[in-house]
Parts: sequence; structure tokens; C-alpha cells
Amino acid sequence: LDMICLHDECTWKGTCGRFDSHLDKDCPHEPIECTGEGGCGARVPRREMATHQQFVCLQSCPNSKIKAQGSDGETLDTCDVRLSRNDLIDHLINHCKLRLIHCPHPSCEYSTAYNRMPAHVEVCPLAPVSCPRQCNAPNLTRGCLVAHKGDCPNEPVPCVHAPLGCSHVAPRGQIGQHEQDIGVHFVALSKAFVQLQQSHGQLIGQLQEGQQAFVQLQERLKAVEARLEDHTTLLQPLVLEAKAKAEA
Repeated sequence: LDMICLHDECTWKGTCGRFDSHLDKDCPHEPIECTGEGGCGARVPRREMATHQQFVCLQSCPNSKIKAQGSDGETLDTCDVRLSRNDLIDHLINHCKLRLIHCPHPSCEYSTAYNRMPAHVEVCPLAPVSCPRQCNAPNLTRGCLVAHKGDCPNEPVPCVHAPLGCSHVAPRGQIGQHEQDIGVHFVALSKAFVQLQQSHGQLIGQLQEGQQAFVQLQERLKAVEARLEDHTTLLQPLVLEAKAKAEA
């Protein structure tokens, strides 16, 4: 006995033994459940399932199931966005807050989630920076600022004759002209020489006082040695007498 499909739109005809197989496997109008990874469970005609899963069925972002990690091993957040499969790829590439991106600075190999990158950018040692002294040095990075400070022509430095009393400070690129000013440094040198003479005189006085104290200590030591010798002489007969008594 021939049978027809339950669905008016379907043109299938067949035997009673193939009816169930037709509905379970072939009929394009039979509602079936949206299953599989990320399936929503809705019942949709079989012929519309591909369209449903591509454009209608909301699926979780893959980052909702795993905790993304940055290149330094830090554990990050999870993404709870649900989108259609058609929009999911664009989300993963362009919008997911946990999509892995690389530091925008040249030569920096650091990578982390999109929502964590701003914190790295603020401290990245390879970030291009300008000299704080505005010397216009090219190709400066945050990590080389300390070394650059030792070469920057605009960095204030003391005069090389500072040990002689010169207190002048000027940018490194201009200090050389000052250091060659003989007149200025002759005055400083003269003052330093006078101070040195005064210090020398004070040291000589302290040395002489030390020598006098040393002589006095030597005399006191000799007096102590003499008294010790006198006491030894006085005690010697007593020691011999005590020894004789002990032997008797």
C-alpha cells in the first residue's frame, strides 16, 4: 500500500515500511532538533536547518569554555558573548575581548588578550618615546631612556672642575664652553688653593698635637716599667724565703 508524507509540501510517496525512515532521515519538511556543538535545541524543518545554524542559532564564543592565557602565562577572563555562527568568526577575529593580539610596538614580541593589552602598552620597554629634555634624538624607546640620559646633550651636568669649587651646572652640550673659561676657573682654583692651605695648616697642627701626646705616652710607659722593676726587686727575697720553707 502506497503512502504519502504527512507534510503537504512534500511529494514523497512510498510503502508503509519506508514511511518512518523517510520522516527520520529524508523528509526536508520534517522538524528536527538543532543539536551538535553549540546547538540550541530548537526544532526546525530539515531543509532549513543549515540556514538556522548559520544565521539564527546563537552559539557561545569559544572563549567562554576556556580561559585564555597571555604570552606571560597569566589567566584572563572568559567571553560570555553568544552569536550566530555566521557572526562568530568575525567576533573572534575583530571583536572578542579575549582575542589574542600582539603588542603594536615594533620588535616587541609580547602578546596577550585584547582587553589586557592597554596595561602592557603603558609600560612596554619598546614603546617609542621622546626625550624628556627635548633633544630630538631619533628612535628612542622607553627602555633606553636611562642610558640616553648619560648622552643627552640637554641633560644638566656639573662642571668638571666642581671638585675645585665650581658650582656651575649647564646642559651637557654647552658645559664644554664654560669649562674652557680660564678666568672663571682661575678664581675658583685660587679659592680652592687657599682652602687647601688652611686645611693643610690644620692638619699640621693636629699632627703636632698627636706627636706631643705620643711622647707623653712614652714617658708614662717608661715610668710604669720602672715601678714594675722596683716591685719585682722587692718581691724577690720573699719569693726565695717562701720557696726555702716549702722545701724544708
